Amino acid sequence: MTRTTLPRLGSPAVSALRLTQSPSVESAHKHLTACRRVTLGDLSVVFEDRQTVWFRVQELARCGRGGEHRRQLDWYEQLMPGGGRVTAAVWLNARGRRADDLRDEVNASRLVLTSDAGHRVEGVYLSQRVTDRLIGLVRWVEFRFTAEDREALHDPRIGWELRLESDGRTLSVKIDEGVLESLSADVG
Repeated sequence: MTRTTLPRLGSPAVSALRLTQSPSVESAHKHLTACRRVTLGDLSVVFEDRQTVWFRVQELARCGRGGEHRRQLDWYEQLMPGGGRVTAAVWLNARGRRADDLRDEVNASRLVLTSDAGHRVEGVYLSQRVTDRLIGLVRWVEFRFTAEDREALHDPRIGWELRLESDGRTLSVKIDEGVLESLSADVG
């Protein structure tokens, strides 16, 4: 298996990205809502791309502390899509007792992308992570697409849904066209 080489976050390629992507909060919200976020009940799943990772790096630069930066930057670099894989952040949209219950449910469940054509891409929760201070973040998950899965993702006639599957129940939501187009571009 070959691993896609991603540019280092301090590299000229990423510096050039920074110059071309200085998004306002409004454009960042539009990007997330239209192209990256899928809401599943009281959860939001945000599929990471260069722009969402860049938002995180900007926030880290604004709030982070020296020695911890390198480890966090290395982590965020791993979140970049490519080579048939995408990562996503799973967020809680609930508070209090409901948030605690939901966190437990997510940890005991599987996140799965399924297509109308029978494709199934099961997410794998990432065990290593930086110590994000991001309120509501539950887990990071990685989805790896086979060549056949990628072909189906590129086909606009095939619908996809995101599912949270546990022993007791399954939540599912259809993924809209904006997110599908964005994911299709990500996986190559």
